[in-house]
Amino acid sequence: LKDDEGADTGPAFRVTRTGGVDSTDGRAVLSGASADRYPGLTGGGKDIPLTGREQSFANPAGASPPAVSALPGLGGAGGLSQLSSLGVGVSLDFPGQHARFESAPVARDLRITGSPTATVHVRSTGDDAVLFGKVYDVGPDGRQQVLPSQLVAPLRVEGAEAGKDVTVTFPAVDHEVRQGHRLRLVLASTDLGYASPAAPATYTVSLKGDLTVPTAPEVATAAAPLPSWVWWLPAAGAVAALALVLTGRRRTTATPPDPALAGVPLQITGLSKRYARSADRYAVRDLSFRVEKGQVLGLLGPNGAGKTTTLRMLMGLIKPDDGEIRVFGHAIRPGAPVLSRVGAFVEGAGFLPHLSGRENLELYWQATGRPPEDSRMEEALEIAGLGDALARAVRTYSQGMRQRLAIAQAMLGLPDLLILDEPTNGLDPPQIREMREVMIRYAAAGRTVIVSSHLLSEVEQSCTHLVVMDRGQLVQAGPVHEIVGSGDTLLVGTGSPVDEPLAGKVAALPGVASAVPTDDGLLVRLDADGSAVRLVAELVRLDVPVASVGPHRRLEDAFLTMIGGPA
Repeated sequence: LKDDEGADTGPAFRVTRTGGVDSTDGRAVLSGASADRYPGLTGGGKDIPLTGREQSFANPAGASPPAVSALPGLGGAGGLSQLSSLGVGVSLDFPGQHARFESAPVARDLRITGSPTATVHVRSTGDDAVLFGKVYDVGPDGRQQVLPSQLVAPLRVEGAEAGKDVTVTFPAVDHEVRQGHRLRLVLASTDLGYASPAAPATYTVSLKGDLTVPTAPEVATAAAPLPSWVWWLPAAGAVAALALVLTGRRRTTATPPDPALAGVPLQITGLSKRYARSADRYAVRDLSFRVEKGQVLGLLGPNGAGKTTTLRMLMGLIKPDDGEIRVFGHAIRPGAPVLSRVGAFVEGAGFLPHLSGRENLELYWQATGRPPEDSRMEEALEIAGLGDALARAVRTYSQGMRQRLAIAQAMLGLPDLLILDEPTNGLDPPQIREMREVMIRYAAAGRTVIVSSHLLSEVEQSCTHLVVMDRGQLVQAGPVHEIVGSGDTLLVGTGSPVDEPLAGKVAALPGVASAVPTDDGLLVRLDADGSAVRLVAELVRLDVPVASVGPHRRLEDAFLTMIGGPA
């Protein structure tokens, strides 16, 4: 520097590597790796054979939805590249929008230092092809994949209509591939970080050679000095432990499961939730009820009754102020493992319109990170009754088909407890009937369904039990037939229609509030002084041919009576 040939310019090659996480502040630990020369500049690459047939894929109209290799707002590229070196990354390639080729598992640890290259043959239905190349590190199970440093190689292939061999040079990375992992080469038609052609096109890609990855075994990582906390942390820990012993403080542990409730899908006890910044205004107050296996429970209540707040606490989205919720004996808290046995459909689901129903469900299940065999997809689809529509793009679905696809998504894995919030919104009568049958079929196998709905007639036909809430409190709970049949309206069967004059005489009887003719009798509503025994005696006196007398009330009548609405 400045003609001073004696100045120390450091090593000929140096790269920064991530070596774990600092337990004191959660930051990635960085260390330098250096060498007197970089072998990757003069050879030293390793050829990795790839397998995969010729593949065709689409650049969708408007280049939407785009593949995801990095998300804005997650700490910048530097933060994401450090996370990817720790095996954590954000990446997503949509089916039908990319080609991929894979290697066999590597026999030993492989450190890639430099720019990998691969030669492929590209053909396009248009003049040019715009591709985005990635090299993934794929775990032994084939599902977990990491994009080193979240880097993508954008590539424009001109004159691709006739077909063209292209050598793709991928971004330079310093990444270690563990023994048993695979390398996956992906060429995608879109990427969230780049603009792609808006016109639709189809690309066809095939391999023309191996993937060449540069290695630099001479690059060695310097030993990191021990941090200061190694010396003072044990002493501080001993002091803290002594303080805990002296003050008698104990660490709070998670509430243990209740063995007596292991077979009970849901028990809510003394549940309360106050409004924000309020000490005495409750969204839910002292709510208690229990749900058994095989029940279809209707959760009813007017707007503001606390139904949605209760469901959100049940799904672990918000914490109650008092009381507890137990699902199969386990206390519910955010992230509780037992929530894997709960499926939920709340306020509709979003689907990718250009993908089929089945592809949307498969993509959703992949995002859960659970094994494919645990999805029980075929069983869920059979219950939902989607039929041949699964192979069609979701954009062609009716509203009813979208609703059933959303419920099928909630059913994936066949959860023991299924929560449906307004599942019949926007459906016509035939679709509502189909949705009713879906819920009944699901519970018939011993599972449990909780449905919140404003359609009282549908709840009456599909639910076996009800929980009625008003102003955050429980009004009544029990079987549907008990709640509906406990009113003050009687159906008098006569075997034939009753004329209006006779109905007028019955309406004028003491203790009778009204009498309305029906196709096969009278619908009689008693007032506070009326009784069924006195009514039957009076009907006999009037020569009314009484064949049967029984309680009759619609769920709507019962519901309005319980919440104080108009009769």
